[in-house]
Amino acid sequence: MRNSILAVVFFCGLLLNAQEKEDATYPVYRGCGKDLSFEETKKCSTDKILDYIKVSFNYELADKVFPTELNTNFQVEFTINKKGKTEQINVKAHHKAIAVDVIQLIKRMPKFKAPGTRNGEAVETHFRALITVRLLG
Repeated sequence: MRNSILAVVFFCGLLLNAQEKEDATYPVYRGCGKDLSFEETKKCSTDKILDYIKVSFNYELADKVFPTELNTNFQVEFTINKKGKTEQINVKAHHKAIAVDVIQLIKRMPKFKAPGTRNGEAVETHFRALITVRLLG
């Protein structure tokens, strides 16, 4: 198997203006503290989500599906619901096997410690990332 590197560009958000951020919290992923600021929680949770994807991604499948390619990318989108679970998972990839595998790994993602909130009410939070897998020969 070739060595692999993941490069990630992500967009995630609870769409808020600056004033609303004072009354909002970002979903808290395992390993992130509940006492962090909105931006600190967003960074911590996003980093943990991306680490989970990096560790869980099936690099052997990518190597098998793309034996002559040096890289592939996929876009993953999902919603963190009001209970902290992932749902509405959508993956766009160059190969169906990669999309199916990524959907399964997002479904296995641990429940968040706390969902996103706005004005004290739990809200759905959307997450989107464009991920590139570089396969090094």
